Amino acid sequence: MYKKNLKVLIIEPANQLQANDKARPNGTLGPAYILGSLRRNGIEADYLDATVGEIGRDLNETFYLRTEMENGNIRYGMSADELPEIFCKYDIIATSSIFTVQTRMHFEMAKIAKKVSKENNKKITVISGGVNARALREHFLSNGFDIIALAEGETTIIQIVDQLSSDKPDFTKIERIAYRENGKTIITGATPKKGTKFLDGIPYPAIEAFPLEVYQKLGIPHAGYPIPGTMFTGIQTSRGCQDRCSFCHISQEKEERDMLGNIGFLKMFSPERVGEDVDRAVKLGVTRIYFEDDNLFFNKKRLVKLAPYLKRDNLSYSLVNGANLRFLVEKTNGMYKPDEEFINTLAGFGLRELTLPFETKSQEMMKKYATGKFDPDEMDPVGIVKSLKKAGIRAGSNFLIGFRDESWESILETKNFAKTLISEGLDQVGFHIPVPYPGTKDFEFQMSKSDIKRDFNENLLEYADNMHVRGTPMFETKVQKETLTSAVKDFWLELNSEEYTKSTQSINLSKTQIDLPYEH
Repeated sequence: MYKKNLKVLIIEPANQLQANDKARPNGTLGPAYILGSLRRNGIEADYLDATVGEIGRDLNETFYLRTEMENGNIRYGMSADELPEIFCKYDIIATSSIFTVQTRMHFEMAKIAKKVSKENNKKITVISGGVNARALREHFLSNGFDIIALAEGETTIIQIVDQLSSDKPDFTKIERIAYRENGKTIITGATPKKGTKFLDGIPYPAIEAFPLEVYQKLGIPHAGYPIPGTMFTGIQTSRGCQDRCSFCHISQEKEERDMLGNIGFLKMFSPERVGEDVDRAVKLGVTRIYFEDDNLFFNKKRLVKLAPYLKRDNLSYSLVNGANLRFLVEKTNGMYKPDEEFINTLAGFGLRELTLPFETKSQEMMKKYATGKFDPDEMDPVGIVKSLKKAGIRAGSNFLIGFRDESWESILETKNFAKTLISEGLDQVGFHIPVPYPGTKDFEFQMSKSDIKRDFNENLLEYADNMHVRGTPMFETKVQKETLTSAVKDFWLELNSEEYTKSTQSINLSKTQIDLPYEH
């Protein structure tokens, strides 16, 4: 045990979203890995998902507690007034900031922690990590955070506790962090290490700390179709991606390797380790697992090898996070056709839901922003949909409309592409506006304009509160912003079934209770 017996709280804050957006609980794997690392090293650590509160809480006091904020968004989750009593029990408060729209909520955590520290004359160190915190580190450090982790956090969190437990903490000995000293931001480096593509040394994610029974009751996963009464959690078989899509954080992480390390590059868990993670989930009663890999389909042979380690009786999988569609086809005699053997392998280990990132019908947009990773004219998208349906896999897709230089004609072409796929059996479509999120190359493009950069930094929360794929764009687009916002909704309503749209709208934040039973 550490000599100061430091206690750590990993908290995922209450959320804020637009009224027409979906209320979902937290429970992401990042905090679970950090918690697992702390516990493996004998450090007392707890987890709190503030969207639902502690286990046993009345959800009407947490998840269904809806408050309209001054910015027009709706806050849901535990009241901020409850947190001081909780925070005073801990020496370190840690968050993982992934979504830019939640920036304000992370700042709220730091503000409360600092107030508790002052009122109780107790040192509380506030730290954060995740792509949003990394990209906005100067703002986080100016809003109550003491340390920002810049690389994968499982090692960083232990180094932080080690230093805070010492008689003379020295943050320069913590690898790849940002902190302030005498008003100046210090960024630490790391001792060069031999690169590895394997992750087996990373501790098991502490998913047992999640309120899994509460999530089961809600039946609302992070993405994908509602699953009422199903106990679910996430799994990672790999991290990183071989592509460099400009709207994805990995594109910029690869540009900043000297500062961030290998965080965006492909690394993987062994089949044996993946099997152990599955076993741990099953023992907790989990019957649906969501892949949270950045790109599960980066190597067909590897996934085929993983299949027996994934397969369990009464266990199914969803892949709604990321997949590379070119691996669903094979080229024979110069022609692409669905790789039905591979697709049947997916169905064989239990994949029941797959979100297909067709992205766009425009080859120009695909090549410019999405690494040219799929050719909708050559790679038989209709055949892919039909083969997935034949294998018993429910298939949806998301499309990006409104790239900064995309024409209305190009957007309509993508809409018609989606319409064709729906007519051929695709279960559901969604439309998103590409957002230049902090940490992406698209964001860096916007920040290259001095006037925009100045306005963003001076009005951070006005931007962050509204940086959402279904919201009004915060940066210039070729097509009028209001036209894009309307198209996202109108296309969705037009192309999807009424049954689907009604069931998903029932979990909008404007609803204080579930009006309709979910269908899956």
